[in-house]
Amino acid sequence: MIRTRFTEIFGVDHPLMQGGMQWVGRAELVAAVANAGALGTLTALTQPTPEALATEIARCRELTDKPFAVNLTILPTISPPPYSEYRRAIIESGVKIVETAGANPAEHLREFKRLSQYLGVQGSSAGRRTSVAVT
Repeated sequence: MIRTRFTEIFGVDHPLMQGGMQWVGRAELVAAVANAGALGTLTALTQPTPEALATEIARCRELTDKPFAVNLTILPTISPPPYSEYRRAIIESGVKIVETAGANPAEHLREFKRLSQYLGVQGSSAGRRTSVAVT
């Protein structure tokens, strides 16, 4: 086992994170990664509704007792999904590790930072690279 700041902060055995992957970041994969000692990541928008995301989070908890994260990718679109409802599903499900990607997540950060661990932000917004923050 390798001990790093990452393994200590997130309670995993290996300093590896399975990134959010559209359509495959589901409970079975995430639990397998978590059970192997790395940080698995559910992909929020793989689920068709916030309610389905809450169900998938519960399913993941049935498959592992290890830490896992949820990714919320925020994309610019004419008809965006209900991001605030997905955010609420993540928080109300008790997820402690959240990663955002895509567009600027500023409107979500205050709520996510109430979690014990907010993994961070990746991607760019208006041509600027947004830094990763672990709190």
